[in-house]
Amino acid sequence: FFLLISTVCSADPFGYNKVITLNVESENIVLIHYHNWSDTTRGSRFEMISTHQNPFTTENDYAYVMAVDKLSKDTIFKSPSPALTELFISEDERFFIGISNIMFWNPYQLVAYNHKGDLLFTKHIADSEAKLDKTNFEEFTINYPNKYKLLDSLNRIKLVNNYYFIDFLSADMPNKLGEVWDFLIQFEDLNHLSDSFGETTTNYVYWYMQENPNLKIKIKDDTLKSVSLLDPNGKRFEVPIE
Repeated sequence: FFLLISTVCSADPFGYNKVITLNVESENIVLIHYHNWSDTTRGSRFEMISTHQNPFTTENDYAYVMAVDKLSKDTIFKSPSPALTELFISEDERFFIGISNIMFWNPYQLVAYNHKGDLLFTKHIADSEAKLDKTNFEEFTINYPNKYKLLDSLNRIKLVNNYYFIDFLSADMPNKLGEVWDFLIQFEDLNHLSDSFGETTTNYVYWYMQENPNLKIKIKDDTLKSVSLLDPNGKRFEVPIE
């Protein structure tokens, strides 16, 4: 179910199963995240990860992000989420960012919400991707047009410095891609965001500095444009918000 081939990989004795509550505060807001990865939510989580892989639905009974007004104690919003491990509130209190090192049955490791709780951005993170030059990429799109459209619809294809990076190493992708998996695995390379990412067999992806990610955002014309943070070796990298 989870076929992940990694350059830095260690074994997990059992699947991630923690129940966690996190919170951070700004001047006016408390941002809370809760996730329950125990056996009590196993059924609904398995349904999500083995089918649509969309945790942002009303069927999500295992994780949420909630913003609370500190003065009135009123709930500003409560929105479904993946399992997160760090929370951030922008200085103007208009944007809320969640990041995660949890990989097990967790389709996204970066999410962004606005002040109303609307989902602005999601990103899956793996330690490696397929790296294709123009010729290989054309071969891929011509020979496997339906799988190309699938990966493109999931925002898994990035053009960086004349190479196409395809994020295909995630839950159930061998089943979804079929023979395309065998094609892409030939081109496996390090993640284009950083060469310092690592993974365990199933539970964790280590893509930011655990002690202090030092997350920063860029805003232009009242729009969130990018998130940047430190990789495990302390080097800053940037994720564009598209």
